[in-house]
Amino acid sequence: MKGLSRFSAALTLVLAATAAQAGTQGRVSGRVTDSAGNPVEGVTITITTPAIKNFRMTAKTSSDGRYGSIVNDATMMYHVRFEKEGFVPADADKKFSTVDITTLDQKLLKTSEAPAGKGASAPATQAPSSNDQAALSYNAAVDLLNSGDKAGAEAKFREAVGKNADLPQGWQALTTLAYEKKDWAHVIEYGQKATDLDPTMTSLYGLMADAANKSGDKKTAADMRKKFEEANPDTPEMLYNKGIDAYNKKKSKDAEDLLSKAVDAKPDFALAHYYLALSAMNNKHNAVAREHFQKYLELEPNGAEAGTAKELLPLVK
Repeated sequence: MKGLSRFSAALTLVLAATAAQAGTQGRVSGRVTDSAGNPVEGVTITITTPAIKNFRMTAKTSSDGRYGSIVNDATMMYHVRFEKEGFVPADADKKFSTVDITTLDQKLLKTSEAPAGKGASAPATQAPSSNDQAALSYNAAVDLLNSGDKAGAEAKFREAVGKNADLPQGWQALTTLAYEKKDWAHVIEYGQKATDLDPTMTSLYGLMADAANKSGDKKTAADMRKKFEEANPDTPEMLYNKGIDAYNKKKSKDAEDLLSKAVDAKPDFALAHYYLALSAMNNKHNAVAREHFQKYLELEPNGAEAGTAKELLPLVK
């Protein structure tokens, strides 16, 4: 039976999530109406984000009051402002979905309908800043990444952090690209900059741990692994890691419990089903073992462990 590097296996999933996060688009659409429910044409929708100073996108409603827009990085919170002369401006803060189109409808009051003291206000403006160019470079980089031009994207991400060194999303993207290139020293350098600026980017600890391990820096690897595990205690990947650790130490009961939680949290986690089946088999829980061998084969009929699963299935009938 093949061995398994438990931390590296989880890191494959972490890397995929991080790479997606670096260039995940979000779509928003909606309809603007007046207080009577009639569509309002020509409303200016301005989208900004506090994560990138002076980032700004605009759209306008059509004759049926509808609008739509795309943001290149949906990992951030966005501020949406609706404005038209003769109406009271409205604001909304929203995080856009990376899976479905986010619907954001808005009703606008006419200025004449506004309560006293709530009339139309001047639109918010921001003073020009050198960070404008950093935001433009970052967005251009995301476009290049989405089109498959990783080299061009990397150059633009470097340009972005060169103009604004306090841009964690730029350092995050560079960390992921360095990992894909097996540039271990830069994975650690860029990942540290990103997490120093934004401690919520905890998935990068996993990449840094693996990079340090592969470059022979055992101390940094251990430190980053500890940070990763502390920040992600109950994710399916961490439950899986702990389950594999218990399995390797021949603690089959603990392994079965942990791997059961992993597949409950992530039903399509094929390897977790496979090792859950092995653990259950060791505990003589044949019905459980049979169920999860079958689930593994359903998810990965040609997977690396498919042959072993097929051999063991008759033994748990």
